[in-house]
Amino acid sequence: MGKFYYFFRTSTEQNNFVNFGIIHIILLLIAFFGSLLIIKSKKESRLFEVFTGSILLVQQLTLYLWYFVGNYNFIREGLPLFHCRIAILMLAIGLIFKKDFICKMGSYWGMFGSISALIFLGLDPFSFPHITQFSYFIGHILLLWGSVYLLFVKKIGMSKDDFKKILITTNLYHIVIFFVDRTINANYAYMKSSPIGIGNNLNPFLYGFIVMMIFNIVLSVEYIIINKKEDSSVEEFYEVA
Repeated sequence: MGKFYYFFRTSTEQNNFVNFGIIHIILLLIAFFGSLLIIKSKKESRLFEVFTGSILLVQQLTLYLWYFVGNYNFIREGLPLFHCRIAILMLAIGLIFKKDFICKMGSYWGMFGSISALIFLGLDPFSFPHITQFSYFIGHILLLWGSVYLLFVKKIGMSKDDFKKILITTNLYHIVIFFVDRTINANYAYMKSSPIGIGNNLNPFLYGFIVMMIFNIVLSVEYIIINKKEDSSVEEFYEVA
């Protein structure tokens, strides 16, 4: 029972996880080779969709429950307002209930968000083992795999209208979160400060604008790559036919 309480503790200490240490490298390799395996298999699986969506949903709900019950910075850190948390919820709901646009939104946010989070770690101040560490890696790795599955196996694609909706929604989200962060002294969506320390000395409005533009550029690149891949597939089909 003591180990159970230790795993879910809320008393902070120094985080002992080593960035790009052995465990981090192993987790990155798992994420990479898992993604490669999903792409190579090219098989749609309803079991994979429900399993991945369910695990993501349980992982998120468990995390929020821990923040709330443990009263650990619930308002400033425990709300589902980070990019990846929102993407995870969208992906989970989209995969389980077959919601097309929600899957598209979740996968486009999730691809960039999961890769960034797995490389540039944003772990809470707890030493291993702790619920937040398990939740962080399970959530982001499955978010990456789910996004890869939807974009490269299921090939959900993205119409121009869908892309416009995603860009509008993303920019509105960033504007709202910019003011939310300053109201409750939080750093959701990293609209107040960078997780890697770059740009933190800039004017707050300029910094927020740069974050928005970076996200717009990344989403645009994803849109171009995915649609170019789809066009190539169509051309190959007609050449074979």
